[in-house]
Amino acid sequence: MLDKPEHADKQHLKNTALQLNYNSQSAELVNLRCEFIVQRTLWEKKQHKLHLANQQLSLALQQANLNNQVDPLTQTLNRSAMHERIGYALSGAKRHNSQLALLFIDLNNFKPVNDQYGHEAGDSVLQQVGGRLKAAVRDSDAVSRHGGDEFLLLLTDVTNAEDISAFTDKLQCLLAEPYPLTDTNVWLSASIGIAVFPRDATTAIGLIGYADAAMYCAKPHSSIRPG
Repeated sequence: MLDKPEHADKQHLKNTALQLNYNSQSAELVNLRCEFIVQRTLWEKKQHKLHLANQQLSLALQQANLNNQVDPLTQTLNRSAMHERIGYALSGAKRHNSQLALLFIDLNNFKPVNDQYGHEAGDSVLQQVGGRLKAAVRDSDAVSRHGGDEFLLLLTDVTNAEDISAFTDKLQCLLAEPYPLTDTNVWLSASIGIAVFPRDATTAIGLIGYADAAMYCAKPHSSIRPG
């Protein structure tokens, strides 16, 4: 009878089994690591997209808020935004015991521009007026389109009536300069009424009303250069 083959070395078999188990666990760890890297990459991409979406939403909300405050034609403040601005300025003037002035500006002979040259030409003139008014004031001041061809101009921290009067004269000269259109120039003038806090009124509505009345009183003295 043949001798039985020798048994395989038990330690060698054990080592082989351990190695196979280690290799299996290592492969599983590699797979888990790869899966982790993939998931982390996907998560980072989602976070980046979410961040961009939040930025776009924030910009959209800011733009919407800006659009709610600005007259779309002249890019000056609209009526409601100007009321708020006057309210803030009044609060500051009361705290610091200072003055502010509100100018009510009405364009004379604007209607004939619309009648003769069309509403597109009239819109161009209003845009130019808005641009001139914004260029004439400080950052602390404000300009708004009150309606039609009427504008409000808020001057904060004014010192005396003489400065306001000198600025108003300068403004009338500025608004009397020609307005270029496609094929011609047109000339206008402006009637300007002034209200001063706290001398004439102490509220936004009161200041606007006083400046409006003063503007109508100034109407007969306004003139227009023939064009």
